[in-house]
Amino acid sequence: MNFRNLTVALFLVAVAMVAPAANAVDIKIATMVPNQSQWMQDMRAAGKVIESRTDGRVRLKFYGGGTQGTEDKILQKIKIGQLHGGTFAPTDFMKQYGAVNVYGLPFVFSSWDEMRYVREQMDTELEEGFKKLNFVTFGFVGSFSMVLSNEPISTYEDMKGKRVWLPQGDEISYEAMKRLQLSPVALPVTDVLTGLQTGLLDIAAIPPEVAVALQWHTRVRYFTDMPILYAMSFLAINKRILDKLSDQDRAVVDQELRKVYTRINANAEADSQNAVEALEKNGIQRVEPEAGQLEELQGIMTVANREMAEEGVFPLAVFEELERHVSEYRNKQASVSH
Repeated sequence: MNFRNLTVALFLVAVAMVAPAANAVDIKIATMVPNQSQWMQDMRAAGKVIESRTDGRVRLKFYGGGTQGTEDKILQKIKIGQLHGGTFAPTDFMKQYGAVNVYGLPFVFSSWDEMRYVREQMDTELEEGFKKLNFVTFGFVGSFSMVLSNEPISTYEDMKGKRVWLPQGDEISYEAMKRLQLSPVALPVTDVLTGLQTGLLDIAAIPPEVAVALQWHTRVRYFTDMPILYAMSFLAINKRILDKLSDQDRAVVDQELRKVYTRINANAEADSQNAVEALEKNGIQRVEPEAGQLEELQGIMTVANREMAEEGVFPLAVFEELERHVSEYRNKQASVSH
C-alpha cells in the first residue's frame, strides 16, 4: 500500500471511530436534586459508563438544582421535546396515574421491612403503568418522612392546630390533613426553608436525609421519630427518545440506570439512619411518640385512605391490594412472634 492509500485508509478509520459520537442521541434529564448531591454524582457516573459502553452513541445530560423549573415545568418541557426525562414524586402524576401514589399514603406502613415486603409484590405492576403514559422508569427509591417542628410533637393532639407544610398539588396529603383536622399550608419545596424560618409553617414532614440536603434542619429544633409516610421518587424518561436507540444501546441504558436505583434503594434505610444521627449531632432533639400514637393515627387513616379510594382519588382495587399485602406481612410477623 502506497503512502496515499495508507493516508486515505487511516482517514476512513478515523471517520468510522468518530461517527457514532457525531450521531449521538442526547437524553436530557432535569431534576430539583442539587448538583452536588450523591444522586447527581451517581447519575453522572452512570452517564459516563453508558457513553463508554455505547461508544458515544448515547449521552446523558443532566440539569440539576431546579435550573429547568419545578416538576410540572419539567413535564411540560418533556411534552414538547425540550427535555426527555426527569425525577418525580408520585404526586406529580396524580391526575394521569393515581395508582402510583398508594405507597405514599399517610400511616400505611409501620416499618422498613413491611414496606419492602409490599414493594416486592407491587413494584413491577406499578412500573408497568407508566408505559401507558409513554414513560420508562428504572426502579423506585424512597424513605420515611418524619415530623420536623419547633415545638415537640409526641401525640396526635400536639399536631392539631399547627400549620403543616403541604407540597403544591398534593391532593392526597391535602385530603389526609383535612381528615386529621390539621391546617395545611401549600408551598413549593423552594419556599419551605423560609416558611419554617418566618413561622409561616409549624411542621414539615420530610425524610431526614432530604431535610439535611435542603438545610431544613437549620430552622427547626425537634424531629419526631415516627414513620409518617413513605416518600418515593423515581426517574422517568420519555419512551420516544429511547425508541431512537438500538436494542443493544437501550439495554445498556436500562442496565446502568437500574444499577443506580437498585443501589440507592438497598442503601436507603442506612442513609436514613445516618441522616437521623446527623440531625442529632446538629442539636435537633429527637422526640419519641407516646405509646399507641402510631396505632391511633393508622386507625384514623385506614378509614380515610379507603374513603379517598372510594372517591376516586386513586384506584380502590390497587389500594385493596396494598392493604392485603400489609395484612399478609403483619400476620406472618405475628405467627413468628408466637
